[in-house]
Amino acid sequence: MNNYVITIGRELGSGGKTIGKIMAEKFGIPIYDRSLIDMAAQESGISPEILKQHDEASSGGLKGMALRAMAAVPFVTADSFYSNSISDENLFNIQCRVIQEKAEKENCIIVGRCADYILRHHPRHLSIFIRANLEDRIKFFQDREIIGREEAEKRLRSIEKKRAAYHDFYCESTWGDSRAYDICVNSSILGKEKTADFLIQYAKEALGIEGS
Repeated sequence: MNNYVITIGRELGSGGKTIGKIMAEKFGIPIYDRSLIDMAAQESGISPEILKQHDEASSGGLKGMALRAMAAVPFVTADSFYSNSISDENLFNIQCRVIQEKAEKENCIIVGRCADYILRHHPRHLSIFIRANLEDRIKFFQDREIIGREEAEKRLRSIEKKRAAYHDFYCESTWGDSRAYDICVNSSILGKEKTADFLIQYAKEALGIEGS
């Protein structure tokens, strides 16, 4: 296996997705994030709505996910949800297969989706975690949601709590723990563009990427 894959975990409001897009454009490779949900749905035949509900659920939230799925998809009942063996673990495994297939076939960047853990045995895998100063992250969320600072911080912490719970439920590593990644950076120091350039140079050295 000669292709490489870069995975990016990120704090909400750190600009991790934007940094990943800059890197992907400069490397000339695809980037995958929530688009993987649609790919998993297409491969499995499961409604994208159910997969999206699973994506937002916290650890062990099968019951809550089932109720939300029934609300989003009227023809899904509690009995059919369980009898079809659609569980948190099964839905997670579907996404795992899509991620592994992408990493085996092409050079790419994958944002979130526990890809850092799923691809931990890939021979040319670089795992990155991007954080930022809290005030910068709150400001980003304020501007995006057009809300006050207090509400922005409250929502940010709530979403991150779910994101961490989801990651830690399926992975043996801890979300955001520097020991679980190859490199962790604070995007507040250099800004998104320069952070992307720094990570590109790091990736070139770490993965032996030439001609990019």
